[in-house]
Amino acid sequence: MYRKTTKKRLLLFAAPAWAVGLACLLSGCIALPGQEPFGEKTYPVEQAQAVYEKLSADMEQQEFMDQNGYTIRILPFVRNNDVSDFMYDICKTAEYTVFAAEGACEDYLWYKDRLYCGYYDDNPITYRDMAWEDLRFEAYAAERWSIAQQLLERDDPELTYKYIPMSSPPYLLKAAYPDIELADGREIQFAELYFYMDENGSYDGFGLSWQEDRRQIVSISYFPYEGSTSLQAERSIWSFGYDAGLTDEGVPALSDQSEDRERCQAVISGMDFDALAERSEYREDLCVPPMTP
Repeated sequence: MYRKTTKKRLLLFAAPAWAVGLACLLSGCIALPGQEPFGEKTYPVEQAQAVYEKLSADMEQQEFMDQNGYTIRILPFVRNNDVSDFMYDICKTAEYTVFAAEGACEDYLWYKDRLYCGYYDDNPITYRDMAWEDLRFEAYAAERWSIAQQLLERDDPELTYKYIPMSSPPYLLKAAYPDIELADGREIQFAELYFYMDENGSYDGFGLSWQEDRRQIVSISYFPYEGSTSLQAERSIWSFGYDAGLTDEGVPALSDQSEDRERCQAVISGMDFDALAERSEYREDLCVPPMTP
């Protein structure tokens, strides 16, 4: 039995239009003439070009294997009741190697050579033995990394460089590219690279999005810092373990998790996933749609 106690997606609550408009005006999210919403500021193209060139030079020195995690999101180009979006989180650090995914009616977790699936109804948890390489996400993310490197070699993107005070980090550089042909002959459409930076120009990862074959829109975000990636991996294990009944402790606030690492690691190590497998249903054909066979 898998108890789905929370949903990761945000719910927007209805409110009278005038109340929303007044709140937005007072908070700055509706721009007055000559102003941008939310107190944002867009910098001149020349400044955006200088930042882009600096980031391109920096990215030339980075390698895919230096990244400790990435998030992949796949959205159908045309939404309908038969096709849902998927979000995949992949974390690889000294502490954890974890894959987690959320679909429309189920959660997936790969942990310690097993893939688990918990359903939001009364269906039993299913699992299968699976090697990390068989998930194929690492090869997928590495290939997209090479696409980002090819994009950064181009000199024809449409650049936008903004200050967004409500974001953390608050500076965003976005590079939008025309339809392009990759080195292997494939074509991609509506490709964009985006970097969020602090006031010193440092960034803790970047994102890439594009459209594939008018079937789906794909985005992938890379992040290199092991500490924050370990926290994300831990939260994925904890959330699934809690919903599967392996612990009575709910996932803590991120600040509590950061401050008390020893206790959090003890909770994770105390979860008996072998016992979970014994009371779950084995499915040799279990896979994570739509990317694994």
